[in-house]
Amino acid sequence: MILIDGLYINKGGGAVLLQYLITEILQRGEANNFFFLLDPRFEKPAVLTGNYDVIPNKMSARIRFYKQNRRRFTTVFCFANTPPPIKMHVPAYTYMHNQKLLEAPFRKWEPMFRSQYIKYLVMKLYNSNTDSYIVQTPHMVQMLVKTGLKKETDCLTIPFYDNRKYAGGGKPFTERMQDEFVFISNPSPQKNYPTLLNAWELLLNQGYTPRLHVTIDETGPELRNKVAELNAKGAQIINHEYLDPKELYFNCAWLIFPSLMESFGLPLIEAADSGMKIMASNLPFVYDVVKPSLVFDQNSAASIADAVQQAISDPGLPFPEIVTKNEVQQLINMLMGKR
Repeated sequence: MILIDGLYINKGGGAVLLQYLITEILQRGEANNFFFLLDPRFEKPAVLTGNYDVIPNKMSARIRFYKQNRRRFTTVFCFANTPPPIKMHVPAYTYMHNQKLLEAPFRKWEPMFRSQYIKYLVMKLYNSNTDSYIVQTPHMVQMLVKTGLKKETDCLTIPFYDNRKYAGGGKPFTERMQDEFVFISNPSPQKNYPTLLNAWELLLNQGYTPRLHVTIDETGPELRNKVAELNAKGAQIINHEYLDPKELYFNCAWLIFPSLMESFGLPLIEAADSGMKIMASNLPFVYDVVKPSLVFDQNSAASIADAVQQAISDPGLPFPEIVTKNEVQQLINMLMGKR
């Protein structure tokens, strides 16, 4: 039996991918060959009716589970960056989906990386317990090798995502509001909201009021205050806090993606599938996933503002091209020992 260890996965892109992987495994009729270890905060898919356990998201509980089941599994796939806490003596893979974690040893003195550095040290402690890391993009391979955790030959690039969720949906592009932009993300520092909002302030000062849709929850009070201040001056920034992005992706013209780091950048694919055009940071993680319509300097509010004006005024900008592909079946086959 194959263990899918999803402990510590509870929300965000990791949860979306874990949900998708579970669904694909069960749709293949392989439920009896897999066992799922899940976090209490994870919203268990309705299709999952057996072969799973939910334990506290504590290291002590995880170690106890592995010790009690060390002879039960033929393959282990850890889904939350952290290798098995003990040596299992079976093929073990770890899905690495956090670029910030890999940046941490080089930027550990910066406030936004302190907690990630502690998590990195835990990952490093158990590093010898995994044979390979699985990542979504070549850029993440480079980041792993840079840390010295594994050689390039021990890093497998196997991108996977639900390529049916948004494909072909939405209004024709010509029927969409050309000055409407979307950024669906939490307010973590690496998402670069301050620079984005500064760009909207520059646009406002220049007489432009394009509409911007964002999702800034209660963990970003300063950003929410900034949105309120700009709107009071005449900006059009709609903070949805939480929502399924499908309606926005199907009706708005542009995804704007100013993120500073991503392990995959799933919204880039979702937006392209939905018929949107994409403007994004001029960084490697973007080009690993899509060929965008337009790029900007992610560290410059002026560059972002200029790109927005170009997007509004130039209808001839190209549609994005997805350059990665969904290899979920190859991943499942590998875990099952098939090629």
